[in-house]
Amino acid sequence: MKNLIQIAAAFLLLLLVGCQTAAPVPVDKYFRLTVLQSPAGTPPLLQDKLYVAPLRADGPYAERTMLFASVQQPRELQQYHYQQWSEPPSVLLQEHLRASLEAMALAPLVSDVAFGEGVNYLLNGKILRLEKLNDGSQTKAVVALRLTLHKKKPFVIMLERNYSAEELLGDGSQNAYVAATEVALQRIYSNFRADVKALN
Repeated sequence: MKNLIQIAAAFLLLLLVGCQTAAPVPVDKYFRLTVLQSPAGTPPLLQDKLYVAPLRADGPYAERTMLFASVQQPRELQQYHYQQWSEPPSVLLQEHLRASLEAMALAPLVSDVAFGEGVNYLLNGKILRLEKLNDGSQTKAVVALRLTLHKKKPFVIMLERNYSAEELLGDGSQNAYVAATEVALQRIYSNFRADVKALN
């Protein structure tokens, strides 16, 4: 009986030690985008207000969880655990696109309100890629968007084009990935603005 008690005590001690050395539970992290400001004083390209709609997104691009891929498996997308965008990418990029185009003076007012007075231009978009890509030696942010600019009166498609950009990360962290994504997005927005300017 005494041996049985000693064995049970030793087993309980092992359980307690095991519980104390368990790894801590990972913490959820949420990431947001900031707008890179453009020089002030640029006259607007469009003469009327512009409405930026929520971007469409399919499959995993519609979810808040951040995505990554590798060059070795280019068709395979994976999700990070515990690391997410602060909002679904369709809403996150709508606001980022709206604020960026406003800072770039694309129109006198760039809004996310569709039926405001004087809104004569509509911008629709779709997220084609939004992920971190690792090829073994370097890691980069990869972004691809389809942007379509409509004029309401008369209703006509003024511009429809796929835009893509890549930006190397300063390090392997998620903060570096978000910063690189902001730079890649800014390049896409600048190319879009140049295309709108060429229409005039």
